[in-house]
Amino acid sequence: MTMTTAPAGFQAGRVPQLDSENAAIGYLLRYGRGLSRRESLENCTQFLMSEHAMSEAKAELAAIHASAELESLNQVAWIDLEASTSHVVVLRTAGGTPVPFTVGDLLAQRKSARDRGALRVVNHRPLQ
Repeated sequence: MTMTTAPAGFQAGRVPQLDSENAAIGYLLRYGRGLSRRESLENCTQFLMSEHAMSEAKAELAAIHASAELESLNQVAWIDLEASTSHVVVLRTAGGTPVPFTVGDLLAQRKSARDRGALRVVNHRPLQ
């Protein structure tokens, strides 16, 4: 992360602010360890809403993105966005082998996670 000096004028004397993604990553690194995914996402979402004046929907997405980025740091597999569509998410293994996850596969995983108590939707919102 690079910090720059604020120019003189209306921003003089202001503390530099992290963008929402970096603020979420910082929060999760500092306070999210030892918590369940659900708890860390909820706490991070609340932090972003209160400290960064974000809407719940935007804060929740920033928390989800930050959590996924941190979780994937030492993974040898990745999601291939070019091969994925609105109907299938393609995971690439270390050797580059594609592993498809259809909408049905993901919905089954969601149900399983809900049944275990590992997933909770904060608020159902229509697509924006």
